[in-house]
Amino acid sequence: MIGGALVFGAGFGALQNATLTLMYARVPAGGESAVSAIWNAAYDLGMAAGALGAGLLISSAGYSMTFALTAVVVLPALLPARRDRRP
Repeated sequence: MIGGALVFGAGFGALQNATLTLMYARVPAGGESAVSAIWNAAYDLGMAAGALGAGLLISSAGYSMTFALTAVVVLPALLPARRDRRP
């Protein structure tokens, strides 16, 4: 459990900084406030939706199945990330 938490935290922290930095790099000067607002809203709503969905699913499917389904749901998000390699 501790190892999983460490891996999750390290990956989450790295991606959190990388995504925000990437968004800042792609916005014209003066658009930083909009980027910050959009990123924070997406972060908060995504965490809330994920927690709610996982909580509802755990009650019927159990922890193991919920974690496995979470991994399957996240996989399609890797496709646009891999395809978009703009500097």
